[in-house]
Amino acid sequence: MRRLLSTACALAAATLVVATSPVRADTWVLDKQHSEIRFSWDHLGLSRKSGRFLDFDATLEFTPTDPVAGSVEVTIKVASLQTGVKALDDHLRTPDFFNAAAHPAISFKSTGVHKTGERTGEVTGELTMLGVTRPVALSATWNFTGEYPLSSINPVYIGKWVSGFSATTRIRRSEWGLKRATPLVSDEIDIVLEVEFLRR
Repeated sequence: MRRLLSTACALAAATLVVATSPVRADTWVLDKQHSEIRFSWDHLGLSRKSGRFLDFDATLEFTPTDPVAGSVEVTIKVASLQTGVKALDDHLRTPDFFNAAAHPAISFKSTGVHKTGERTGEVTGELTMLGVTRPVALSATWNFTGEYPLSSINPVYIGKWVSGFSATTRIRRSEWGLKRATPLVSDEIDIVLEVEFLRR
């Protein structure tokens, strides 16, 4: 009987350890063909102008059963910015603005995730631009995680898992040293991310 009780206690302890151990997050890589980063600003009070970065990468650590334990890192190539106006693109890459030659990349590294709703959350992190690192917070929506939606009609996608997210934030560019033309060109910059990740 004692041996039986001892075995039962050992099994119960082992079960408790497994139940309380953190779930290992999956690693997801960016699906670049279906992801974008856009930014917009107020131009002289006349209209809002926008641009986007065409070349960026990201890695996500994420498990659907524990989304607040997730983390993400993003690297953006400054030279890839595009507004649709070549002269403006060229100017934005100069030392007057992003100084792409001296600071070729913008990076974001998350520091925490806080749940705000069933599929929404706040992702806090550090944004580094022009050699300056400052905290930012993104409002994020978790759109989907599961087998690729096209798998039912295209066998190439069978067994491939995808996660999709939307996120927004507003920053003051002057906090990173981007002060030129303020306040005629707004200090506040709105950023929108639409991203899809494939499970590695």
